[in-house]
Amino acid sequence: MNMLTQKLKEVTLAVLPITILVLILNFTIAPIGANLMWKFIVGAIFIIFGLAIFLFGAELGIQSIGTLMGSSLTRTKNIWLIIIFGFILGFFINVAEPDLLVLARQVSDVTSGVLSQTSIVIVVSIGVGVLVAVGLSRIVFNIPLHKLLTLLYSIIFFLVILSPKEFLGIAFDSGGATTGSMTVPFILALGLGVSSTQGGKASEESSFGLVGIASAGPMMQSS
Repeated sequence: MNMLTQKLKEVTLAVLPITILVLILNFTIAPIGANLMWKFIVGAIFIIFGLAIFLFGAELGIQSIGTLMGSSLTRTKNIWLIIIFGFILGFFINVAEPDLLVLARQVSDVTSGVLSQTSIVIVVSIGVGVLVAVGLSRIVFNIPLHKLLTLLYSIIFFLVILSPKEFLGIAFDSGGATTGSMTVPFILALGLGVSSTQGGKASEESSFGLVGIASAGPMMQSS
């Protein structure tokens, strides 16, 4: 119960400021009407309790599973197994990401179904899966993080020049949508599990950066 209470406090502190700001704007320069205002307040309350329970479950189960899977994969000392399962885990955990589902639905509505919700989710998740596999390989082979990030974002910069401008907003929003409440805890735990077999200071340093690497995948795929 202590963990659930802590999560409830964290979510409340995160949601309350924007709720207060909307209330202030409603009663000053941007009134939205009583009916919509009450819907917003009720929605904010549901978000606080729902997200607190969700994060409680994520920390209780997803992070532990991610760490265990990462350490178990590394102990096999089979790089191809790490790459394959890194892709599979990255793909499916991102398919379940609520932020991505919201983005995909909005893109589908704006484009009148030309870019379907399913296609956006699959394309973005493939990008995450590929880059999670790359990130895990970086940990195993002890490749410096700054070199890999420089390479990845150089590729993104090149793709931005070649891509139609209509896709740029979707591409960069896709990268942001992958850093949500479902994907981030699992990817962090997976990286920690893989790097834990190194031991010492190297383990602590290598466990960071995997989320940044994974978020580059959707931008490259969508571009």
